[in-house]
Amino acid sequence: MSIKNAKCACQGGTLMRFVQPIILSALAQSPDHGYDLLRKLGQTALWRDAKPDATGVYRVLREMEARGLISSTLDSAARGAMGKRVFAITDAGRACMDSWIDTLTDYRQGIDEVIDLLTSACPNHTPAPSACCCTQQTSNSDQSL
Repeated sequence: MSIKNAKCACQGGTLMRFVQPIILSALAQSPDHGYDLLRKLGQTALWRDAKPDATGVYRVLREMEARGLISSTLDSAARGAMGKRVFAITDAGRACMDSWIDTLTDYRQGIDEVIDLLTSACPNHTPAPSACCCTQQTSNSDQSL
């Protein structure tokens, strides 16, 4: 039998919510295309070796634009018949970044507290980045599929 790790919360499977503040911070530097934003997201420590889900990121971009946090224009100079969208941060997006700073600071304090509780309860912990509490056991015959 082999063990296959599930993508669960204990391995950061729910970090998609952090796409918005990363996009806002990238766009605060300069307007950018969606593809380049995906690349920048993938370079952050939150994604480590995984790639952000392009469909999910583009959905977040559309939602952020609908909320007025970002705007987009069609870049007709881009290669291809359809062109590319160039996203830019708005004043509302800059105000949202301020809120994210406060929210993430509060999260960090809460996360530090949880880490302290876990460390106290598990004093012999040794880091194992690939270990997961939510493993699925599969038989060898399942691997051939």
